[in-house]
Formats: sequence, C-alpha cells, structure tokens
Amino acid sequence: MLCFSLALWNKKDLIIKERLFGLTGPEGNHGEDVKELYYYLDNTPTHSYQKMLYKYPQHQFPYEWLVNQNKKRTRQEAEFDLIDTGIFNDDKYFDVFIEFAKNSPDDILIKITVCNRSNEEASLNVLPQLWFRNTWEWGYDDYKPNMHAEKNSCIAIEHKDLGELIFHYDKNTEVLFCNNETNTEKLYGVKNKGSFFYRWN
Repeated sequence: MLCFSLALWNKKDLIIKERLFGLTGPEGNHGEDVKELYYYLDNTPTHSYQKMLYKYPQHQFPYEWLVNQNKKRTRQEAEFDLIDTGIFNDDKYFDVFIEFAKNSPDDILIKITVCNRSNEEASLNVLPQLWFRNTWEWGYDDYKPNMHAEKNSCIAIEHKDLGELIFHYDKNTEVLFCNNETNTEKLYGVKNKGSFFYRWN
C-alpha cells in the first residue's frame, strides 16, 4: 500500500510530530484517548475532495504532563486535554490545513497550507512523507517496491501491483530517502538487516 503522511517539527519538541498523540487504555481515565486538536472540515461522499485542520503548538508538546495528569484522575473526573494545558494561550500555534483533491483515482493533488496564528515569528519544518507499508517483513514475500528521484522535480514510484506512478513536488525541494525499516540494533540490541532506517530513535 502506498501512503502519504505529514511530519511537523516546531524546533522545540524533542521528537518530530508525525502522528496524533494519544493515551492507552490504562493511561486515560476514560480509556484510550487522542490528545490533539484536529478537525475534519470538508469531504465529498466519494472522497474526491477532503480537507482537515491540525493545530500544532509552538511550545514543546506536553506529552508527559498529559499522561501523568490523566493517570491521576478517576473515571468520575473530567479528562485532562491538550487545551487544558494552556499551550494555545496567546495564539502561539500553527494552523496546518491539508487538502486532497482527486482528478481521477490515480491523479491526486495535495495542498498543505500553514498559518502562524501568533503575532511573533515562529519556525516550522514541514516534511511530507510518501511511503510503503513494510509488508516484506511480514513473511508473505520479500518483494520491495522502489522510489527514486528524477531530475524534473518528481519521484518515480514502481510497484508490482500499482504499476508506475509519479509524485510531483515544488522545485528546489530537498528530498530524503530511507527504507521503511526499524533500527533494531539501537532499540532492541538485535543485529540490523539494513542500513537506512525510518525509525532510528
């Protein structure tokens, strides 16, 4: 499966924000719970157009605070949410709008718009990600799809089932490649099979 996702970094967080943060069942006083601010703004019945909004704080994201506060609370108490931390005070956050528009099933336009809601300048790294699920480690077969950069601001994608696809991007964009592999040696002390890792920390 070919997937698209978006990673963000405000240069304050210790880790890159690449997915929504949430609590596990035992951590949340009302069970599993996503602790983010995001909204689905528009969507056609055929999904030919979709739009969402993600609000990303400019301060360091309070992961531990959210976990610890919710662990302390009983089921009879209200949840402690991201908005309760005061991290959005003084409008120190980014509005990140993500839009998808389909011209055809295989021709999709992706638009990312970032708005700084603070009255002060703030830096944000935006990293769109194109990736394949790591099915070659699941034991079905060892086939690995391929991506490589072309000179005309695009990435050529080759997959045995999807065929050949092209991902176009703005000129003068730095492109980085890695394998969708876990650095098992660093995380678990198990010898690595490759050398280019997606999950390295």
